Amino acid sequence: MVLKPMNLFRVFRLSPGGDMRSYLLFSLAFLLAACSSEKPTMSKFPPQENNRGTELVDEENLAQNFDPNWYVGSPEVDGVEGTNADRAISEFALTHKNEVIVAVLDSGVDINHEDLQGKIWTNPGESGLDENGVDKASNGIDDDGNGYIDDVHGWNYLGNADGVNIDADSLEVTRELVRYEARISRGEVLDDWEVAYLEKVKAEYEEGYGSAKEALDKYAPIKEEKDQAKQLLVDRLGQEDFSLQALQAIQSDDEEVAEAVESLVGILQSFGSLARIDRIFDYYNSSVQYYFNKDFNPRADIIGDDESDFTQIGYGNNDVTGPDSSHGTHVAGIIAANRNNGIGVRGIAENVKIMALRMVPNGDEHDKDVALAVRYAADMGAKVINMSFGKGYSPFKSEVDKAFQYAAEKGVLIVHAAGNDSKNNDQSPSYPNRSLREIANVPLAQLNISNWVDVGASAATKGLDLVASFSNYGKTVDIFSPGYQIISTTPGNSYDVYNGTSMASPAFAGVAALLLSNFKGMTGEQVKAILLDQARLYEGLKVRQPGASTYDLPVPFASLSNTGGVVDAYKAVSLAYELLD
Repeated sequence: MVLKPMNLFRVFRLSPGGDMRSYLLFSLAFLLAACSSEKPTMSKFPPQENNRGTELVDEENLAQNFDPNWYVGSPEVDGVEGTNADRAISEFALTHKNEVIVAVLDSGVDINHEDLQGKIWTNPGESGLDENGVDKASNGIDDDGNGYIDDVHGWNYLGNADGVNIDADSLEVTRELVRYEARISRGEVLDDWEVAYLEKVKAEYEEGYGSAKEALDKYAPIKEEKDQAKQLLVDRLGQEDFSLQALQAIQSDDEEVAEAVESLVGILQSFGSLARIDRIFDYYNSSVQYYFNKDFNPRADIIGDDESDFTQIGYGNNDVTGPDSSHGTHVAGIIAANRNNGIGVRGIAENVKIMALRMVPNGDEHDKDVALAVRYAADMGAKVINMSFGKGYSPFKSEVDKAFQYAAEKGVLIVHAAGNDSKNNDQSPSYPNRSLREIANVPLAQLNISNWVDVGASAATKGLDLVASFSNYGKTVDIFSPGYQIISTTPGNSYDVYNGTSMASPAFAGVAALLLSNFKGMTGEQVKAILLDQARLYEGLKVRQPGASTYDLPVPFASLSNTGGVVDAYKAVSLAYELLD
């Protein structure tokens, strides 16, 4: 979200007996840089939002012609560059006769959401009554013998048997620095490549922590002034409406009220909403308190497992919702929200069950959790795995790769978000990724997982801005999919609009599930081949390259991904009928 130009804005500080006319001046250059949808160098996430790579879009910042169902829409029918799912379902009279399990590896899923009823996977081995007449879902027994107790709807790898769950966690760069510093303190001698690797880790950690601390010091006063200004207007005017229009309508001879209004109007004009400054503050506060805190280790306190032992399974619990399932619930709704209940939103696929695997904290996921969740999904019948997460380091990548190979051998399609850094993934890889051979995070050869798809984010309108400005790109990004201003389910029977490749990935996964539900026996590799082959192309179209300035020349859309296209359900179904019926 681009901020409106301004030179400075006024904020004031309330203090006992103090003057309320102190001013904080912030340069426009800093505001635009720090508040844009781009991230600080060390963080993989937009600074104004959260660590899961998404941006919550406030209502006042939606496009004027915003269509809440655009991502299932069609260029031909609806005039939008959606997935063409609605047209495919309607014109081909699809019956969705095959049930498809889609594993959502994420922050958790609100399985009680009104628009996901009938869409949540239930483990048949943990359903019904056991031999003692006790409900298997809560009998404390691993009834199906898979190593997980009472895994009714999936599993939560971020908790313990007592029901205590991890919410915030550190970033992998922080954990890597701690790990290497511990080795050195034990007197271990590092190899030459490890010394170079540690220098890189340390430099990135110091840059990330320093940037976060500097930003927190700048934004904390703005948040404080905003809070105090709002409270003053509540106390003196009983103000409830803090929209720009309502604030500008306030007329008062009270100097302090006038200053409060001026402050809030300035913040609104700069940040787009008052809530956004809260999210910016929360992000940087979490960065300092959790992400870059070398002393913060909730996993040791709550789980206490050996992260290097990938044979150790069964830790965690069956609370697949967890403390904050906003991101995962949004992802699940894009794939599978009920299309025919007259409420909420329309998911892309119909006969789909969501397997909820909670393994992404408010921080970086752990390699062990990624690997075990992938294996769980493959073993328990998932045909598609959606992964809307990523990080900068993967200390146990070989073990994670083994899990992906295992899933691929079972015919599972692995769909992964390309990332929201406005960067070329060919030059700066993130993790997990499809490359199978690496040493010290450096690819050695092009040996890739065959069933893997990396998805970038596209917008609703054909033109210069077809590619979302935050999306990663490159020939290692396979295809684009709707990921800009996507409305979907959020916890507590609510619905919100998010931006992110985290949304583009499940949009693609939903189209894959749509194919699988209508064409029995397809493998993940076949689904991938059809969807990539039938991508919607835009001959001659030039777009703004993510991360480029407004002065840079546009580039061919076809140059920003492997296929040069956007996922298209209608074209994919048409080809599937030709090949398989």
